Amino acid sequence: MPDIAIDPAVTRHKRRRRAALLIAALAAGVALLVWALSRPGSGPSVRRSSLWIATVKRGTLPIVVSAAGVFRPIQERWITAATPGMVQDVRVQPGDEVTPGTVLAVLSNPAIASAVAQARAKLSSAEAQRASLQAQLTSQLLTLQGNLAAAQANATTTAVKERAERPLVRRHIISMLEYTAIRVQAKEYAQLATLAQERIAAFRQSIAAQNRAARAQVSALRAVLQNTREQLAALSVVAGIHGVVQTVAVHAGQTLKVGGGIARVASLKSLKATVQVPASEAEEVAVGQSVTLQLATDVTQDVEGRVSRVSPSVRNGSVQVDVMPTGRLPADVRPNLAVSAQVHIADIIRAVYLQRPAYANPDSAMTLFRLVDGGRAAVAVRVRFGAASDQYIQIASGLHPGARVIVSDVSGLAGDRRIALR
Repeated sequence: MPDIAIDPAVTRHKRRRRAALLIAALAAGVALLVWALSRPGSGPSVRRSSLWIATVKRGTLPIVVSAAGVFRPIQERWITAATPGMVQDVRVQPGDEVTPGTVLAVLSNPAIASAVAQARAKLSSAEAQRASLQAQLTSQLLTLQGNLAAAQANATTTAVKERAERPLVRRHIISMLEYTAIRVQAKEYAQLATLAQERIAAFRQSIAAQNRAARAQVSALRAVLQNTREQLAALSVVAGIHGVVQTVAVHAGQTLKVGGGIARVASLKSLKATVQVPASEAEEVAVGQSVTLQLATDVTQDVEGRVSRVSPSVRNGSVQVDVMPTGRLPADVRPNLAVSAQVHIADIIRAVYLQRPAYANPDSAMTLFRLVDGGRAAVAVRVRFGAASDQYIQIASGLHPGARVIVSDVSGLAGDRRIALR
């Protein structure tokens, strides 16, 4: 077959076309390489359902501290033995409602019954002695009054006789000697009457002193009798208040000394909530702050209250806080009923805040992952926090309202700048 000559112009055109295609392919490869190098790495892939995602919001941020505790009675009393004795009978059990006169336990002590009998006998004897003394003193007083009457009568008689015989002396009907004797006798009787009056006055003072002594002795013995009677009555130990028996610390046959514990009774008239606040948050809790109490009852019930006391010490990592309810408590609230408290610390107006991420602390900074690409990926951002409550934390910088952020624990992704969500 004869050779066909190819036009040189065609050859040159094909060469130019192949060169152009090669240049275009090289350019596309370079562009793809540059794009791949400039694009951020997708990082590890994380299942979206395993993450907790929250949205940054703007508004009023309530700073709240949560705590758990129980209701306790404001008035709680340990009933103790006022007199020694052996327990004969225990008449209540924990949970029983009692009144001030309810008998909790009965004790026995024969020595006290004997002391009552002796005190009664001594008091009767002292009262009889007092009555006898009164009779004797009255008799002696009557005798003295009789002596006084006789002396006064003699003084009066002789005084009259002296006045009658005074003119007779001038007329020499009677001698001066007889008149002088009568006058002396009148003066003597007058002095005897005066002495009798003084003796009666002194005797009256003696009577008063002896009566006071007798009354004092009778009063003392009456007090002894009353005391022994009270000791005898104290063998029946009563509650003393309206309330519910919390614990019973004795059993029949047990011997008690004075002050020995018998039962603990809690009043139901007034209860307070005692909650345990974590020590890290307790510094923000102060007396007077409002509290919402959620009761652990069959029906969800909330009661408002206020902080009444903050313990100055830390125990087991918590600070005890007492809350006084400001409203009426439901009828089914009893001592030791569990309660959850929300202590209202403050309100921050127009705050940017987020549901509190794991391990986020107030006034600190940490790295969070913000969702991008329509939620298909997340990138690491540095976020600084402000104030915090138990559920929310203020955003000081690093995020804006509307941003969606992973708030669950992602400590396993530390060092990654971007993650993919699937």
